[in-house]
Amino acid sequence: MEMDLGSAIIGAVAIMICILPFIMMSNSRKKREKLFLQALSGIAAQNNCQIGYHEIFGNFAIGFDSSKNFVFFYKQTKDNKQEQSVDLEGIQNCKVINVSRTFKSKEESHQVIDRLELCFTPMLKNKSEIKLEFFNADLNLQLYDELKAIENWSKMIKDRLLLKK
Repeated sequence: MEMDLGSAIIGAVAIMICILPFIMMSNSRKKREKLFLQALSGIAAQNNCQIGYHEIFGNFAIGFDSSKNFVFFYKQTKDNKQEQSVDLEGIQNCKVINVSRTFKSKEESHQVIDRLELCFTPMLKNKSEIKLEFFNADLNLQLYDELKAIENWSKMIKDRLLLKK
């Protein structure tokens, strides 16, 4: 009986040691997502807007206020924080900038993405383009869902731009 109780305690401790890192990672991710959403909401509040739709990734968050046609972006790296808002009323076009390079081997070629940006072209020629960086190979080791996300955001924003014409 004593052997069974001792084995059960050792087993329970071993299971806790295995599960604890996953619980800590989940809590850390939820805390970071909450902070990013608060930062995004703060940018929206500065423009008298509210976030209706948003997505949060590794080091950035993007949101949208559909009633006022604003896009909000927040990015945090080790060195700095970037906050940006884009009023779609003054935007002519939205496109994806995919900076990549191709490596060729004997049998096939491989494309490596160095940077992904969502680029807004203003209606006024004297204003410069606004670029929101979704991915940078110098800062991120691996591309996750950023390519799919940037394409979805580009399509959604282009649809909004077509509606206002």
